[in-house]
Amino acid sequence: MTNIEMFTGKGGVGKTTSSVATALYHAKHGRTLLISTDPTGSLSNIFSCRADLEVCSVAPNLDIVELTRKMILSLWREKFAEDIYTVLSSFLPVGRDIIDYIEGAPGIDDEFMLDYLLTMADSGEYEMIVWDTAPTITTLNLLFIQQLFYSHLTQAQKIYLKVKNVFHKVDPLALINQWRILTMNIIELLQTRTSGWVVANPENLPVEQAINVANSMDDFGIKVNGFIMNKVLPEKICQGHPFLEAKFTAQQQYRQRLREGAEGRIYKEIPDLAGEMTVNGLLGKISEYLQ
Repeated sequence: MTNIEMFTGKGGVGKTTSSVATALYHAKHGRTLLISTDPTGSLSNIFSCRADLEVCSVAPNLDIVELTRKMILSLWREKFAEDIYTVLSSFLPVGRDIIDYIEGAPGIDDEFMLDYLLTMADSGEYEMIVWDTAPTITTLNLLFIQQLFYSHLTQAQKIYLKVKNVFHKVDPLALINQWRILTMNIIELLQTRTSGWVVANPENLPVEQAINVANSMDDFGIKVNGFIMNKVLPEKICQGHPFLEAKFTAQQQYRQRLREGAEGRIYKEIPDLAGEMTVNGLLGKISEYLQ
């Protein structure tokens, strides 16, 4: 069964770096898919391919894809648009442009983004999926909206039973049930087959957000593997440089704070490294720090 390893945290802390390095490691042991749902994702740049258009094979056993809003909505139209139009047109005088209106509703791309994740996890093509998420707040909204949507669809069933005589030649209850089961399966995927790493830099805000997002993942039911502290200055290179020594000293309190917040979970560190962030450069070295 395909499992998912997600990387989350404040924007700019190194989620993509950590997820790419981890995907490279998993690809040595089996078929791996690296998915980015970060709207500012950089997988295409790292691997020099158009992963924002389709799944790209970039190394032995490693495929990547960047889920842009345009890509997700195109898939949404293929899967759900016809059913939605059939239901709406059964009791309202609407044309197919109603789909354009619904497509613009907030949250449609987020909801279907997780459907894509479920589809790939159930495809049997991959042994591991590594998920490079959007920054903290967007990811938390993406998770908790599933529970709200499931509750909403449960209520929709009750409302439909009161107005079912309005519909002609179509039974929307089947579509409602389809979405409710889909949402239930997504929640189950997240709670039983997904685990997460929370990434932070040795600064106050990233560390506090890391601890908060870990607690929120606990509340949702996603297993938190542990924390990754990125861009830690090595003590040796700071010695004799007043500015670097002061920065190193300041980092120590944030390192300690995250260790305490880890509460028994795994804690890993990646030093602040110089060089090109490429597959044959720093990414391979970072992969060693994360294993």
